[in-house]
Amino acid sequence: MPNPLVRIAVPVAGILAAAAGKKAAEYGWGAVFGEDAPTTKTQKASAKEVAAQRKQAKKDGLSKDEINAITDPSDDLPVWKMMLWTLVSGVLLQGLRVAARRGAQKGAERLTTRRPRANRG
Repeated sequence: MPNPLVRIAVPVAGILAAAAGKKAAEYGWGAVFGEDAPTTKTQKASAKEVAAQRKQAKKDGLSKDEINAITDPSDDLPVWKMMLWTLVSGVLLQGLRVAARRGAQKGAERLTTRRPRANRG
């Protein structure tokens, strides 16, 4: 049975690595492409914004064709960008999470295990 410190440290390290990796991936995406990363959060916000624009257009008395012309910019995202984001956010972050868990487990076990007494002969 592993040490309680090890049982606590391993999941915490995985969670922290996932959070840090996600922030880094989103920042890197913005630096490379100059746009927000296509996360579910940004897609929901974009859909909400488009719905508000359509509602305002309806209030302003625009025609149905003009209202239907208001589209979600996240729908126009190329497939290759979506696949790239899926690869970055899935595979790479999972690898980072696993590496952090293994490192935390080895480090915590090394700290908590008993060392043999020094041979003072």
